[in-house]
Amino acid sequence: MILGLGQALGQNPRVQIPFELHDKSLHLTEWARQPMLLNPVALSFDYEGRLYVVETARRGTVDIDIRSHKEWVIDDLSSETIPQLRRMFRTKMAPELSEQNKSWLADRNGDGSHDWRDLMAVKERIHLLQDTDDDGKADVAKVFAEGFNQEINGVMAGVLPYRGDVFATIYPDVWKLNDIDDDGYADKREVFFHGFGVHAAFDGHDLHGLTVGPDGKLYFSVGDNGFSVRTREGRLLHHPNTGGVLRCNWDGSDLEVFATGLRNVQELAFDDFGNLFSVDNDGDIREERERFVYITEGSDSGWRLNWQFKKGGWPGRTQTPEYCPWIDEKLWLPHWPGQAAYITPPMSEFSVGPGGFKYNPGTALNDRYKGAFFLCEFPVQKVTAFKTEPQGAYFKMVDEHIFLFGMMASAINFGPDGSLYVANWDGKWQPNELGSIWVVDDPAIRKSEQRKQVAKLLRSDFGNHTNSFLVYLLAHADQRIRLEAQFELARRDRFDEFLGLATNPNGDRLARVHAMWGLGQLDADQQRDKRLAKRLPFADNDAEIRAQAAKLAGTRVLTSAAPRLMDLLHDKSARVRFHAAMALGQAGSPESTSNLIALLERNNDKDAYIRHAAIMGLTGSAEPEQLIASSSHGSAAVRVAAVAALRRLRHTGAEKFLNDENEWVFREAVSAIHDDESILEALPSVANLLPGSDRESEAITRRLLSANLRVGRPENAQRLIDYALDKTKPSTMRAEALLCLRDWNRRPFVDRVEGRVRTLSKRDDGLAKRLVEANLQELFEAANGEVLAELIRLCERLQLNLGAGPLLIIAKSESQELAARVQAVQSIAGKENITQPLVDLTRSRHSQIQVAAVQKLAETAPEQFAEKLSGNWDKLSEPAQQAFIGSLGRDMSDEGHKILSRTLASLLGGKLPKALELDVVTAAKARQSKRLKQLIKRYEAGQPAEDPIAQYRATLAGGDAAKGKQVYENHVAAQCVRCHDAGGQGNQVGPELAGIGERVDKEYLLRSLITPNSEIAKGFSVTIVELTNGKSLVGRVEKQTDQSLSLVPPQGKTIEISSGEIKKITETKTSVMPPMEAILTKHQLRDLIAYLETL
Repeated sequence: MILGLGQALGQNPRVQIPFELHDKSLHLTEWARQPMLLNPVALSFDYEGRLYVVETARRGTVDIDIRSHKEWVIDDLSSETIPQLRRMFRTKMAPELSEQNKSWLADRNGDGSHDWRDLMAVKERIHLLQDTDDDGKADVAKVFAEGFNQEINGVMAGVLPYRGDVFATIYPDVWKLNDIDDDGYADKREVFFHGFGVHAAFDGHDLHGLTVGPDGKLYFSVGDNGFSVRTREGRLLHHPNTGGVLRCNWDGSDLEVFATGLRNVQELAFDDFGNLFSVDNDGDIREERERFVYITEGSDSGWRLNWQFKKGGWPGRTQTPEYCPWIDEKLWLPHWPGQAAYITPPMSEFSVGPGGFKYNPGTALNDRYKGAFFLCEFPVQKVTAFKTEPQGAYFKMVDEHIFLFGMMASAINFGPDGSLYVANWDGKWQPNELGSIWVVDDPAIRKSEQRKQVAKLLRSDFGNHTNSFLVYLLAHADQRIRLEAQFELARRDRFDEFLGLATNPNGDRLARVHAMWGLGQLDADQQRDKRLAKRLPFADNDAEIRAQAAKLAGTRVLTSAAPRLMDLLHDKSARVRFHAAMALGQAGSPESTSNLIALLERNNDKDAYIRHAAIMGLTGSAEPEQLIASSSHGSAAVRVAAVAALRRLRHTGAEKFLNDENEWVFREAVSAIHDDESILEALPSVANLLPGSDRESEAITRRLLSANLRVGRPENAQRLIDYALDKTKPSTMRAEALLCLRDWNRRPFVDRVEGRVRTLSKRDDGLAKRLVEANLQELFEAANGEVLAELIRLCERLQLNLGAGPLLIIAKSESQELAARVQAVQSIAGKENITQPLVDLTRSRHSQIQVAAVQKLAETAPEQFAEKLSGNWDKLSEPAQQAFIGSLGRDMSDEGHKILSRTLASLLGGKLPKALELDVVTAAKARQSKRLKQLIKRYEAGQPAEDPIAQYRATLAGGDAAKGKQVYENHVAAQCVRCHDAGGQGNQVGPELAGIGERVDKEYLLRSLITPNSEIAKGFSVTIVELTNGKSLVGRVEKQTDQSLSLVPPQGKTIEISSGEIKKITETKTSVMPPMEAILTKHQLRDLIAYLETL
């Protein structure tokens, strides 16, 4: 069904397209709209049919995002607790810094100071909406709760009403709210848990995903801002550098980490068999994509917050190499041979900007969507639907298609009535005055008897139902009803009913599954557990029942069932083998070890989920000595899994694998000891492996160098010196050895491999300088190219004065590589007779050396700079001329003023090369003399006022493509690769740019960057075709002639429309890209355009 255009425009003036559903039997209608709610980001129904909607006002206003405060990044990475984060906020936004911060921090509380207290002026809300007369429109709207506005509060992103409580999530807290007097307003608030979001990091990486688990527990997800949370039992859950999934009982007891290594899964969804899925956001890094993830207990999906700052312009801020294990070691990809074994990889790449995520409970929508998941892809205005099928011990996605197109859907959920409710937020991450809720359903069955029965049952008090009726409901078609019946039977401790149903081979399959889940909820009881171990259906004909029986044996720690579980490791079903191995981690013993090792050998790393289950089994049941003994096992798949288990135990036995001849196993051992919290006692053993061998990968060598830096003993510093001297080693790694010496006493210390902030070991801080100085002659004799350039920088950093003479010799030497020569010029210090040599270097045939010499001359001889180059500056290379003119903006000499005045006059006369226009105008504006102001006024008067890009035309010539590539790939705020290299057509927000330089001219590129709505790339505008019969179609025009039009709708199947059927064609002109003039300087724009021309 397609809505009328006017209806869509009335709701959303920015997105000029109608909403379209894939399934034409479904209808889409508006249920509520502003002012009932604004900026909806999460929604959830209670069983009474009341909808709780989270409204954000903090996102994009006061929720601090490190991308806007790049200079804070090391301080932010250093934070590991909420008190530390609060201290950072109050320091960076202290009242005494009000004047400094006022450009970005509004005085929202009106006290005349721009400080951290202004972050408290914006509140979050939970709205309560209800359709009391069942006419398909909400008619009650209340603000159920408001506030949540401490300076460290993030964005409220989750809500779940359940059992009379309303749970809500906003950094740093999980809240439990209650409406005691049932008036629709929360009158009791309790911080359920505290300590989430210990970094500012990226906004939108929130606390969310509140979900009822099949084990009767509360599940929720946390983004990679990390957490350090004290449980009610006093345990510290400290994971400050990653996201994950946690669960607890409804009274807050037994909070535990279920899974880690996730970046930002917005919501969680369990299928009918208790499998937990989500779609994780990508890291906004080139060539990486979002991922469809199967989240299993104990899984580590591999992401760390610190990976975020190892690419994309951040390494310049953290002073670490642009080496990111997530990308360079291909951790983000689905399973491949040789991938790190400690992670549980994604099942597939998928999606753009995943948000709301839900599973059809079974009676919602229609038969077409039974067993389907629904995902909001907010940036590309889609809701996608898909199903899963088993593939080994994991799953594959099938029947994936666009379910709803055209809406900026931020959240979805199913109501008790079986309809799908969709939150439409036009704010695109920025609060505005819009917001609505739409409902999708099949009108033919919306009022069916089954739907009425489901809604009635959900409203009912399950405590009033008989045991027999509750057992009957375990086979109900609706997942929610099955779960509530299970939970009530568990509350009543109905062991016999559960056991009878679970072991009945003729019973309903789902009822048997729920019975086993119910058994898992009951309190431990020795006698009952003996009966369970004997009677559980380990030999059932249904593989799913066998798998669930194995899972239950682990949940209840049925140690007497361990022999049966070991037998199931040979089951023909991979899913059964998976759950049996997982269960042995809870119910097994050291006697299980050989069986788990045999499973790993048979699997031979073909199924990463079998590997994960076996690792979990070994971690929970094997003695460390057994794991260490497997270092001599003939299978690399066994040895690598043993290392991964020792890593989880943080056991020094991992060092026994450091002499493994298989590089995969060796790399796993090195990573286990070096990475994350590290196995510190074994770190010297890793350091001792330097210089290593020629067969080692970059991943290994970088960690060996880093280990020597971190251990910090005299012999470690000497190893770094020796490695840098070794000409047989790769130049990049020799340069890295020098950089490790540079960081010898750096504090705060940022790990050069991982990017996390660490505390360096105690050391002699002056040792690195003394060793470099003692070996300086040998180092220079052994260095060239990249190594020489780094050595020169190292001497500058260590304040080892090389003198201008030696540096000038290097700079002039044609036998040296260009990088070293340029660095030599840049490192010249002092004013000892260097002016003329620098002038001579401006005549070099290499443009880069000319530029370096011009800049160094301006720095070291500011009074003579303009005069020395006045006679021949126009004979320099184009980049050197640009550098010269740019420097005149800072030069206060009379000669500099004369040159700048003549050059600007030449520009006005049309005689200056276009490549210099931007530099001349910028320098003249910086100098601000009376004469230059007059000339600038004439220049600006000549620009057409009606042309929005007139003032940017100077960027069309003179750009540096190499610098432009850096802007494209690494500019933290522009984030070009986030939208333009995300997986190809249909899988990214912006168009692919390959070949763009051949398809369009530079003016098109400039207009696209400055006024993006004026130039929409083919395939990224949306055309609305109104037909003579009153219907409308939406899609992309593939071909148009006088006779017909070919339209490609969101689902991809081309529709041919004859001209006689067409009443009106409207093409939207709305780009999702922000205007770049507010983000990039004109010089960056110039370079970016030059780079785009090369694509």
